[in-house]
Amino acid sequence: MLASLPLSQLSQLWRDAPLRMGAAALLLALGLQQAVVRSDLDDRLYAAWMRASVPAQEAGRGIGLFGYQAEIQGKALAGVADNASGLAWNGDTGTLFLAINNPEQIIELSPRGEVLRRMELSGFSDVESLDWVGGSRFVLAEERRQALVLVDLNETQTRIARDQARSFSLGIEAGNNKGFEGIAWDPRDNGLYIARERDPMRLYKLLGLLDGGPNAQISLVADLPEEAGALAHNSDLSGLHFDPVSNSLLVLSDESRLLSEVRPNGRAVSFLELSRGWHGLEKDVPQAEGVAMDEEGTLYLVSEPNLFYVFKRSAGERR
Repeated sequence: MLASLPLSQLSQLWRDAPLRMGAAALLLALGLQQAVVRSDLDDRLYAAWMRASVPAQEAGRGIGLFGYQAEIQGKALAGVADNASGLAWNGDTGTLFLAINNPEQIIELSPRGEVLRRMELSGFSDVESLDWVGGSRFVLAEERRQALVLVDLNETQTRIARDQARSFSLGIEAGNNKGFEGIAWDPRDNGLYIARERDPMRLYKLLGLLDGGPNAQISLVADLPEEAGALAHNSDLSGLHFDPVSNSLLVLSDESRLLSEVRPNGRAVSFLELSRGWHGLEKDVPQAEGVAMDEEGTLYLVSEPNLFYVFKRSAGERR
């Protein structure tokens, strides 16, 4: 057929061939790129590389988030309409404590996500995070005020008044809605890791607040080694948990749909992807806001508006 074409048309076809082939190659490349994105192949290849690149000795000391699977996913919390935020595990009671920032409440939950008790927070504002710090004590973080409030919660309490609690305000770029989003207790030094959500994302450690009375020496530590690992893969910081068994810091990101394990040297060594198709998840985790872990290594997550998740290690993997 080509032999029957005039010489001028054959010349034009010859000149257009590179352009046509370039366009076809570009379309093919774009198609492959979209296929990779849709299949999470890039993330899966990166996870495989992380597994292979972390030294066995270091991996053995860590939590190992790659080996977790969802056991409970997207369970709606009874009586919670919106604003599920920080989450903490109480090792003494074997229960979870959830912060609700509007209306301001703390809700005690069973490990299966059943509501056990509600506590009104009187005088508090925008409580985004909390953590158990031993005994009956908890620390609550108010985002806009950039304040930490130390409270005692007994077994029958249903109301907590801010004016009867000890508080400490840091005032670091206060006044906006991108402040304290995560808090985690480190029993090694009785310090508190504090995550600033973004603009800018930061990780601090506060020492001294839990050690004594109003005259305690309080210091704020910046430029932590863990900050590099916390920021490396995340677009924001929405929750923290410190695991005293492994000495790893768990860093939750809502926008990146990612839970990262960060070692004391600042290296991120394992990840829990919060997207459909990963770790047995049938749907994306919509807005992950709080994370906690118990002594057995079971992970608990909450997401806005009111969803509850439990992740456990795969069969054959041990704490």
